[in-house]
Amino acid sequence: MRFSHESAALLHGACLYRQEPDVHTTRPTSSARTSARLPSMVYGGPLTRERPQGQTPGTSQSSSLLRGREVRHRRHTLAVPDSDVTHVYGLPVTTLPRTMADCLLDLPCPDALVIADSLLRIAARPDRFHPGPERQRVRDLLREVSTRIEQASCRRRRLRARRLLPFLSPWAESPGESVLRLALLRAGAPEPVAQHPVQVRGKWYFPDLAWPALCLGVEFDGAVKYADPGTLYQEKLRQEHLAGTGWRLVRVSWNDLRGDDAALTTRLLQCLPPGTAFELTPRAWMR
Repeated sequence: MRFSHESAALLHGACLYRQEPDVHTTRPTSSARTSARLPSMVYGGPLTRERPQGQTPGTSQSSSLLRGREVRHRRHTLAVPDSDVTHVYGLPVTTLPRTMADCLLDLPCPDALVIADSLLRIAARPDRFHPGPERQRVRDLLREVSTRIEQASCRRRRLRARRLLPFLSPWAESPGESVLRLALLRAGAPEPVAQHPVQVRGKWYFPDLAWPALCLGVEFDGAVKYADPGTLYQEKLRQEHLAGTGWRLVRVSWNDLRGDDAALTTRLLQCLPPGTAFELTPRAWMR
């Protein structure tokens, strides 16, 4: 048994899109049960109703509320060669390239992109002030991942996984940034540049996503970002400095990402300089 998918990604140090992911393992032969419900634990997150063991939905038996979600042990029948297995904290885990490939092949698109971006960042170690050296590391890793995707001839999301590879970025610094990029790409926006450097008054600013030719940027604002009381003032100055050089910055939160992609795109279009073009080509396959 080897840990794989989200479980392997977590052990490698990657960020995940969802709290309390299922536990994924691989085994070379199939078993009667491909998944098993794990004991409920209170970790935080949204309220969910806990059913007594064996109770089916819709019955009137008593239940209790827990914070968290139902977590399952998911067993994947996959032949994983020894060359695709490493050990992390003494546990057998699929290697970083194999983990990326499995997530791209089997997980929903937001989960897959968040994990793949994060693992790519871990491997490439990009430095926004000294970009360049990470490019070869990115190419090498994506080549390995691509090889494993092509070998997965029976996996139903192989085409989507192959098409996602060019859109991965080691510059995403949080799950929110990855999901934001996915929402914009899915809605058809031209591919943005992540962490594009803009110099203002001797300082460097790096919008999360940008279209430099249009002087248009998008910034993801998570709740943790404003935990420091001084952050709000610094972000206000940052936006004013960028605006002084002709840049327009659109701020996006998790609430915006939970809504319609079209609404987010409309906000972007409203910030375009007059007379500029922003051709939209929706990418429905990113669902």
